[in-house]
Amino acid sequence: MNDSSQTTGYLIVKVSTARGAIPLADAAVTIRGSSESNSDVLFSLTTNSDGQTPKVALTTPELYYSESPSNPIPYALYNIDVFKEGYTPMFFNNVPIFPSVISIQPAVMLPLSESGEPTTVTEINNESSGADL
Repeated sequence: MNDSSQTTGYLIVKVSTARGAIPLADAAVTIRGSSESNSDVLFSLTTNSDGQTPKVALTTPELYYSESPSNPIPYALYNIDVFKEGYTPMFFNNVPIFPSVISIQPAVMLPLSESGEPTTVTEINNESSGADL
């Protein structure tokens, strides 16, 4: 893409735990380009008390590329890494960012066990067997 065919899209990362119920403040979020030739860190952010990063502006192709099938693709791709002490790190690759759109990337983190290993989530089914007790 040359400068005349670029515009801006926006990204907010929302970090939480407990299936999205509890926001995680002070999580470290890194946004990088997704290609080998452009994998530099573009933003290093920290989430606020609501578990959100500030809105960042990212380069995207012009909006008119989405009006018909063509090359280049009508969005830009970025990689997002999320870290918080005591939680399993998360890595999102090839996240699409569209021109003139605010994209929100949720990151629901799982706590590490006391041993430092990722925790295992066990679902318990409390459905009745149909028998009266």
